[in-house]
Amino acid sequence: MTLIHFATNREEVYQGDRVVGFTERLNPKSPVYLRYGTAEIAEPSTIVELRVAPEQIPSYTAPAGAEKILGSQSVFEGLRLRLKENNADLLMYLHGYACTVENAFANATLLKNQWAPNDKVLESAVFSWPANGEMRPILDYASDRDDARQSAKAVARALRRLMEYMRGVQKDDWCNADFHLVAHSMGNYMLRNTLQALLSDLGDKTLPRLFKNIFLMAADEDADAFEDPAKLARLPELAEAVHVYFARNDLALTIGDKTKAQPDRLGSTGPRTLTSLPHKVVLVDCTDVSETASLTDARHQYYRRRDEVIADVRQVIAGKTPESIEGRRWVPERRCFMIRKQD
Repeated sequence: MTLIHFATNREEVYQGDRVVGFTERLNPKSPVYLRYGTAEIAEPSTIVELRVAPEQIPSYTAPAGAEKILGSQSVFEGLRLRLKENNADLLMYLHGYACTVENAFANATLLKNQWAPNDKVLESAVFSWPANGEMRPILDYASDRDDARQSAKAVARALRRLMEYMRGVQKDDWCNADFHLVAHSMGNYMLRNTLQALLSDLGDKTLPRLFKNIFLMAADEDADAFEDPAKLARLPELAEAVHVYFARNDLALTIGDKTKAQPDRLGSTGPRTLTSLPHKVVLVDCTDVSETASLTDARHQYYRRRDEVIADVRQVIAGKTPESIEGRRWVPERRCFMIRKQD
């Protein structure tokens, strides 16, 4: 079994006074109301045990004057201990459109095991926002996009709470872990809105460098995002490097262009222009390795299904420089690397 950590702003499902699951809807208390916990996952995707941390906020979820209990505190503390004991890094995951909470936990489990370099353990944390698990192109896509936008302040709140917790940890208790963030598909649109919420919350100050690497996988985001301060222009402040993995034949994003009248997608064309692209942004073209065994993947799931892409990411997490990663070739006229298909 695999342990993952989670935060979610989904509506709780109760059995008596115990939370036993989450729905596809926003939490009715508030879109920014968060529950934290851990889940034991059995392969391939069965939730064996769900543990939701107690949460009690006086005058909000408890009577005024009651003891304040933050679920984040116990979950972050347990995570810190695992990171320290296992000399591990942390991989944080923002899932995409039509992803149930069960799917989100399963994918976080998969990435924790797949993406770990040979000499490095990964711990996994997922923020599960209320995507509804359905894939009707117009109605469900629009509904999920609205929920992603409304959930962004909750993700920003979780990140600020994590930073606050980290500032309170004594030096002797530091875990020395690197943090990595991966956003897939519509999770990148959520990340854009989370970034804007953080900038608003922090008074537009320079953002702290919280992550070693940020991976934007098959991003359902506008191709001009790195040019626009209202989109992802300031994302590189949060990380040492931002890695954009895209595929020009990504069918899921191509369909989106045609059926939803969207501009070019970052996950299919890469950035619109290279002239002002921040030096921290590394472009990785996955066009030759986007095909998977499942037709329903629509060349959109290569980040977790193609061995070549998984091997590439492992080397990034292991600390290799972009030009030294095996299985790539440099394309200077497009300022990107291409992952070579294995024979």
